[in-house]
Amino acid sequence: MNLMSLPSISCSSSSSSPSQFSSHSIRSNSAIHSSLQPFYHRSLSLRLSLSLKPQQLHRIRSAATHVVASAIADVQKIDRSSNSLAEDAVLPISQTENSEDRRKFDWNSHWYPVAIAANLDKRLPHAATIMGHDLVVWWDRIGGTWQVFKDKCPHRLAPLSEGRISEEGHLQCSYHGWKFSPCSGSCSFIPQAPADGPKVHTSKRACATPYPSLEQQGLVWFWPDPKEEARSLAASRLPPKVAELDDPSFTHQWIMRDMPFGFEVLIENLMDPSHVPFAHHKLQGDRNKANPIALTVGKVEPSGFEGQQERGNVSFIAPCFFIYGGSLDKTGTKTMQSEASKESQENHALEKKKKQVLLVFWCLPISPGKSRLIWNFPRNFGLWLNNVIPTWLNHLQRMLVLDSDMYLLHCMENKIQEAGTWETVCYLPTLADTFVIAFRSWLRLYGGHPEWGSKQLSNTLPPTTSKEQLMDRYSSHVKQCPDCMNALNFLRGAEVFMQALSIASVAILAIASLKPMPIINASSVNIGCFAVFCCVASRMIPHFIQKNYFFHDYIHAHVK
Repeated sequence: MNLMSLPSISCSSSSSSPSQFSSHSIRSNSAIHSSLQPFYHRSLSLRLSLSLKPQQLHRIRSAATHVVASAIADVQKIDRSSNSLAEDAVLPISQTENSEDRRKFDWNSHWYPVAIAANLDKRLPHAATIMGHDLVVWWDRIGGTWQVFKDKCPHRLAPLSEGRISEEGHLQCSYHGWKFSPCSGSCSFIPQAPADGPKVHTSKRACATPYPSLEQQGLVWFWPDPKEEARSLAASRLPPKVAELDDPSFTHQWIMRDMPFGFEVLIENLMDPSHVPFAHHKLQGDRNKANPIALTVGKVEPSGFEGQQERGNVSFIAPCFFIYGGSLDKTGTKTMQSEASKESQENHALEKKKKQVLLVFWCLPISPGKSRLIWNFPRNFGLWLNNVIPTWLNHLQRMLVLDSDMYLLHCMENKIQEAGTWETVCYLPTLADTFVIAFRSWLRLYGGHPEWGSKQLSNTLPPTTSKEQLMDRYSSHVKQCPDCMNALNFLRGAEVFMQALSIASVAILAIASLKPMPIINASSVNIGCFAVFCCVASRMIPHFIQKNYFFHDYIHAHVK
């Protein structure tokens, strides 16, 4: 599901990993056992007929076992040599298996983007779910910052996202009117409490739960640990920054869509350039022009890994950030260059003059089997296109690309869970899968499964629904995107307007036929054609709306 065509990629081969192919040893033992079954039965008959001693029979069995095992080993050597590309791709990854830095990944000690700031209405609270945390995002007009609270009123657990922002700038629950202050989440008002009675609103139990939050590079972020001691850690670890997003010579735009499969499948799909000519045939590639692709990757660490492609580096920053190209500051501080590298700075300046486009992806776990993709393609050329191509039209093209492999990925995820673990059921024999293997190795060594907030969700996938529901554009993107909602409302208005024009034109012709009107009669043909045009347009607009804003079925067999 790469949303842009990726550059061709080449590399030198790496080494191999026996650990990724442990299933071979399982199959070998089974093959030996199956091969020796006839021998075991015959040996029993032989012992009965010749009255062999058990020690003699044991030596015969051992010799036969050795012969069969040697034969199978020779076959496996041939099989391994034919698949040397896959093994070469895996070795540097598996070398971290016994490393001393293997440890449990802390999912709650990282920043996660909740929403695109430009998509949020500052007058309203907004609901969001990230990693099992139900959140409410709202604008603090006093402090001029976005706030992220747990979407739960401490009174009766009503969702605060269904509330309002009060006149004094506090978040108010719509159920009983409790109000909560920004930043601290302390309760500022309980309408049911007498003014001269106990100050029940000062109780800690009356407080909403605020999360550390900030706005950076156009995104609203939250830190999923609301404990007070976590705030200092959050303040010391800012989210990763992409230098090009702050560079005025680059143009960029954030887009978001929810996906009907887990974040693991989402990330590995974006890391896989070899699917583009086939899954996105005629959109971003051509299945008839697909070629072998070779990728390399460095050491897989708890913080992620870096890989190499022909036109630059790629980086996976754990747990859910992936970028092709660009100048990445993983620490979130300002990008720092070595003071001794004047030549490096000059090369960087020359590089900026070249045409560049980056692929920036945030792949966020929402719940098992659901994820959210937030992406951006900053570029330093064609800036004038933003003034020509409307945003909603650009989004339609992006949605079509996502649709073209969305159902494939949903089905694939379910089949993998039904069949067993990823390592035992998937066969990745080429270097084109290097990034995917690296990511799955990171999951196995460090990441595991996301920590699903306080919901304690199991990692079992939800039941599969219809294709129309899985690929519904309206709920997954349109209603969260102001540009697309404005375009949808305009089209709906245009449909009604065309119907009205069509009816009015027919009415005018009808009146003219009853009462002669020279001007109308002279233009009756033109009015009739205009009525037909408006009628046809009013019928075509709903079809366009349904196909582009609700459901578009992408059938690969129909794309020649």
